[in-house]
Amino acid sequence: MYVTDTHSFLWFITKDDKLSYKAREVFRSCDNGETMIAIPSIVLLECMYICEKGKIELEFNEVIEITEDSLNYLTYPLDRELVIKSQNIKSVKDVHDKIIIATANILGAKLITKDAKVMESGLVETIW
Repeated sequence: MYVTDTHSFLWFITKDDKLSYKAREVFRSCDNGETMIAIPSIVLLECMYICEKGKIELEFNEVIEITEDSLNYLTYPLDRELVIKSQNIKSVKDVHDKIIIATANILGAKLITKDAKVMESGLVETIW
């Protein structure tokens, strides 16, 4: 089980070269039914924002279709447990990152990210 952050997920969908080989292989293994990737709800909201602002050439409904058409992508809800777990993450200031880290911690999953602050925090095992 893995958790993805926003950029990693969008880079995979758009086949962007910014995605590392190792991260790309995790996404491919998910597409092949070999593993699961959880997508925190906040990641979907960030995808919506990026798509609506035209920062990438992708419609948000395409993102939703990818998550709906696969049994191996799990949308993880923003619920009370996640909010409380996020609140306890003090060394990371960005609320989006707190939610993503907390999701990985709750699921006992590795996080697919290039975010240096998240990687350096040591709060979650990362894949890049």
